[in-house]
Amino acid sequence: MTNFKFFGISGLFQAPVLTAGHRFLGVAALLGACFVVTHLVTVVVTCVVDGFNWGINAWILDIMGFIAAFYFAIQCGLSSNSKSVDFRKKNSWICAWAVITIGARILDILMLFGVVIWSEIYVTPEGPTLWSNVVSEVIFGMAFTVTALLGSLMLLISPQDVDPTQIESELK
Repeated sequence: MTNFKFFGISGLFQAPVLTAGHRFLGVAALLGACFVVTHLVTVVVTCVVDGFNWGINAWILDIMGFIAAFYFAIQCGLSSNSKSVDFRKKNSWICAWAVITIGARILDILMLFGVVIWSEIYVTPEGPTLWSNVVSEVIFGMAFTVTALLGSLMLLISPQDVDPTQIESELK
């Protein structure tokens, strides 16, 4: 069993009963923090290399995605510290966000590598812009989203930290 006491300083993995779902959501929070930082680096790299003229659609989608990821990284961290029954509604939102975001990330990855061309969104990046996007979006972004989905599903479908009768009474 992995010792998560080291992460006590991060405020993660502090649920009264630490289940696999809580661990997944704690890891998702860490991956989300990595995504937020690397995404900011990607924006700086893109602006330095390619300029600020991405088009309004790209800026709007980028900012919306960044804010949502930042928010859900925080929610994953909070969920890793809570009883699943107390955080059930927010775990449902984490799950819904993750499902939608996985679809968006798949489309984004296909656009990054030029498989899908959608010039109204953005032009396929090259060089440092492409590779900074690979690190932030493909590596950290996708890992964050998949981990959040798995953790939220575990806590929604089969919570192991509460008595089954407590779940039924909470849902009524």
